[in-house]
Amino acid sequence: MPLPLIHWLYASGIPKYLRTGSDGKASWALVTGASDGIGLALSSELAARGFNVVIHGRNEAKLNRVREELAAAHPQRQFRSVTADASNFTSADIDRIVALVNDLPGQLTVLINNVGGTAPLSSNFKHFESTTPTEIEALFSLNVQFPLQLTRAILPRLAAQGKPTLVLTCGSGAQVGQPYVAAYSGCKGALHAWNRALFAEQAEAKTAVEILEVVVGPTYTQQLQKDPNLKAGLMMPTADVMAKAILARVGHGHRSVTPYFWHAFQDGLVYGLLPSSTADGIIAGMLKPMVEAKKE
Repeated sequence: MPLPLIHWLYASGIPKYLRTGSDGKASWALVTGASDGIGLALSSELAARGFNVVIHGRNEAKLNRVREELAAAHPQRQFRSVTADASNFTSADIDRIVALVNDLPGQLTVLINNVGGTAPLSSNFKHFESTTPTEIEALFSLNVQFPLQLTRAILPRLAAQGKPTLVLTCGSGAQVGQPYVAAYSGCKGALHAWNRALFAEQAEAKTAVEILEVVVGPTYTQQLQKDPNLKAGLMMPTADVMAKAILARVGHGHRSVTPYFWHAFQDGLVYGLLPSSTADGIIAGMLKPMVEAKKE
């Protein structure tokens, strides 16, 4: 396993999850939240690396367009789509996704829990007391409940293969607890703890399932593009750049890793070297101009 400080220099381990069955059919990956942003970029990157891809989203029309675009860009690959609103899903939605996986012409070897974010909120950044009960419920469903329930349903199928498979979950640097994203931070903190526990369980059981959390920092996706104060740059890469960084970090036995070098560098400076009160003040100062005003 590469040392954490130099894993950016290692080649991606993604090829170990790509294999052709006795029937000549290639592996499949399932990517949640694949209608746009990092999920779409990951789907395209996986297809370019030889995987067939199941894309998940909540808008059927949009998802169908994305599937057609991916198929046109990667004519040698196969694509399937499945819809479910992760912020308000039922057990029947999970069952539908599992049924689709069971019917794939080939083995599913990669599950990417990418769906998440602050979409249920009226603003990306807001005071916690301004967050409504409905927003908190939807936020927890989107960022915690859906990935946990989906992974619980698919994990036995991955483990039963007895060969390398991958459960990759997109976490967030907000897991440390950041001002003005308190509810979201709580969700990502829960996801981080779950990933750590699941990694330990699979290691103890000596399965061939790799459990990996990638700690994703600010990325210039559709959600953040709505804010005129934000723009793409070195510290806020595009979704394509982030997707490449994520896939470059898999396959090395890490439990959790920050895939994008400059985010790791920044977090190391802010949270590793500074007192917590100073770090919190810096983050609060950066986000405060974008915070939704309290409603009287």
